[in-house]
Amino acid sequence: MKPGEDMADKPVAAGKSSLAHIDQDLAFGTIIVPGAAAYLDLGCGAGMYTLALARRLSGTPTIHALDLWGEGVEALAVSAAEQGFPNINPMVADLTAPLPLDDGAVSSAFMATVLHDLPERTWPAILGEIGRVLAPGGRFSLIEFKKLDRGPGPSLAKRIGPEDADRLARPAGFVRKATLDLGEFTYLAEFLKK
Repeated sequence: MKPGEDMADKPVAAGKSSLAHIDQDLAFGTIIVPGAAAYLDLGCGAGMYTLALARRLSGTPTIHALDLWGEGVEALAVSAAEQGFPNINPMVADLTAPLPLDDGAVSSAFMATVLHDLPERTWPAILGEIGRVLAPGGRFSLIEFKKLDRGPGPSLAKRIGPEDADRLARPAGFVRKATLDLGEFTYLAEFLKK
C-alpha cells in the first residue's frame, strides 16, 4: 500500500489470485470464443487471468479488464505493456455500478473468484450489467470456490455453489450450458446469454 492509503481503500482479497487453483486449459478453453472481437475480465486485480488469457489468444482481440483496485489496474497496465499486449484495456471500474462498456460490446465475459467478495445485494444488478454488455449468444464464465469448509477461498457461508449461480443468472437472461470441475477447490459455471 502507498503511504497514507487506508486498508479500507483496498478491495477484499486485492492482490490475491486463484489462477494456481484452477485447470487453466479447461477454464480458458471455455472462456475463449473463436472469432471473438472482445473479452471482459471482471475483477481483474493485477491481471493474472487477463495476462494468461492474452497469452492463449490468437490475433489481438480486445480484453477489457476492470477492477476497483487502482493499484492492481495500474500494475496490469505496466505488465501488459512490458509483455507486448496492446490489446489489453485495463480500467478502474466499480463492478457494482453500470459498466463502462456499450451494450453488446463483448463476446465472452468472465469473473474469477470475485463475486463472493461483492455485497450480495448487488449481485442481481452485476449479472444484469454483464448481460447488457454481452453480445447476443455471448458467454459468461463464473469461476468460484466449491462449497467446501476447507482449502483456499472464503468461509463456507460466503461460497457460491453452481445452484446459487443458476438462481442469480437466470433472471439476468442466462442459461447454464455446463459446470466444469477446475480442480480440488474450484469450478466454472458456463452461461449463455439468451
